[in-house]
Amino acid sequence: MKWRVRTTLADRPGILADLAHACGAAGVNIDSMQVFVTGDTVTDELLVDVPPGWTDVAVAQLFTEAGGVDVAVTRVADDDETDATTRYLRGLHEVLEDGRDVEEVLAELLHVGPPDVADYAGHDVLDLTRRNGTVLRISRAVPFTPIERARAQALVSLVSDPAADVPTLVPTRNHPLPIVRPATLSDAEAVARLHERCSVETLYHRYQVPLQLPMSSRMARRLVAPDTGLALLVQVGLDVVGHGILQQVDELWTFQLLIEDAWQGHGLGTVLVKQAAGRAKGLGAERLTFVTAGSNDNLLKAVGNAGFMARVERHDGNVHITVPLSAIRAIAAG
Repeated sequence: MKWRVRTTLADRPGILADLAHACGAAGVNIDSMQVFVTGDTVTDELLVDVPPGWTDVAVAQLFTEAGGVDVAVTRVADDDETDATTRYLRGLHEVLEDGRDVEEVLAELLHVGPPDVADYAGHDVLDLTRRNGTVLRISRAVPFTPIERARAQALVSLVSDPAADVPTLVPTRNHPLPIVRPATLSDAEAVARLHERCSVETLYHRYQVPLQLPMSSRMARRLVAPDTGLALLVQVGLDVVGHGILQQVDELWTFQLLIEDAWQGHGLGTVLVKQAAGRAKGLGAERLTFVTAGSNDNLLKAVGNAGFMARVERHDGNVHITVPLSAIRAIAAG
């Protein structure tokens, strides 16, 4: 049977040799060990394989007599992964790619469970701050080390609600607050005027081909009411200054956006990217791919400023920026 032993040892030469000798004499095999330095003492976590019939109390007594202090012993499954780095990377993948709840994954990584430890003296509490300011609380019978606290906080900071910490735009004396909303057929003329105010380069980044202007009424209607998917607009005052289309083709969800030249660099692309991700999640998408011409750095900046973890690929001269949506807050249709 395997047990996980957590014990504090004096930071002096030979202490581990004494511990290993005691385990060897008792027929206890040490399978692996992690070391958590905590100042003048060292907290060691060992995975041990003990002879049949041993209890957690017997294991705790062995380590206490060998010089251990604050010994905690918990049962371990035979297939438990021992390498901490591998476990945390796998946990990160499960949250971002498989949609698992971060609290559930942390409970497994930190071995949170019932107080089945020798000499149970109450739970230690770990408060983790999400990027939106809320607190995730984890507790267990075995005290958390500073290294475990740092690892858990780093994981929560990576996966909890991307883009929640990006401030929204605030109104100024010169311009009213921008809003993002779904397009309707009544917006066709405004979208056509938006395209006429854009430069050739901006239009090429969006469509990857030269666009003939002035725009036909038929094309303008298709941009606000596409055959499939959803059109989104960025509106400032009475003017439409940004446009994008969210579509699903087979299993791939894509979003292509356009911000007119005079409004680029003001954060509107980031706002539109965040809205598209939330609405895609609300429609059941697991990932969203933003598509642009290969020379467009503005979209890369907008996705990065939104706080998303992205995979960037090139396809036929275009850039595909794919973000997982498992940690994104869904925006319902309407």
